[in-house]
Amino acid sequence: MGEIEGTYRVLQTPGSRLGVQKNTGVSTLEPGQNLSTAMALSPAKTHERDLQIKIKMLDNTVEVLDIESKCYGQALLTEVYKHLNLIESDYFGIEFQNIQSYWIWLEPMKPVIKQVRRPKTTMLRLAVKFFPPDPGQLQEEYTRYLFALQIKRDLAEERLTCSDNTAALLVSHLLQSEIGDFDESEDREHLKTNQYLPNQERIQGKILEFHRKHV
Repeated sequence: MGEIEGTYRVLQTPGSRLGVQKNTGVSTLEPGQNLSTAMALSPAKTHERDLQIKIKMLDNTVEVLDIESKCYGQALLTEVYKHLNLIESDYFGIEFQNIQSYWIWLEPMKPVIKQVRRPKTTMLRLAVKFFPPDPGQLQEEYTRYLFALQIKRDLAEERLTCSDNTAALLVSHLLQSEIGDFDESEDREHLKTNQYLPNQERIQGKILEFHRKHV
């Protein structure tokens, strides 16, 4: 961000507003010692990472991250993004199920233990939080890959509402990315062992037809 132009207003202390004599206080520094050197010599406070958090990634692998028990949601988010070397992290978030089994977002500005009821046993998961209006806005190939995995997850969980034609088209693109160009016997074998949709068998013919058209 660029520097903000203008004049900063210095806030007065209550004492200076009322004309009270300034209290210089009592220094506890050794002779010849300034504040910077005193801070450098003082023992640093150690923060123990005493809480293990399980995070399911979009490829369904599970990572266990060690964090401080009092850390905020943003610290956990940063740890996940760093672990994945995720550059376009603004599109992503971490979700977890609350006591009513609804998926909710982890809030960055609140402590993790104040949000997650049983953090040591709860499975959190990485998810796409924002979809750009134009996929061309995504700069990184890895980001586009994670978006495809999110669509795959949403289709399997019926969280993505769409027509049969659209669902079949999306699955055909997933097939293209996972097994390559159309081969009917290979497609059928792959669909037997990989369930992309709850109603996959019913629209399998449409999936194959769309995949056949991909170049």
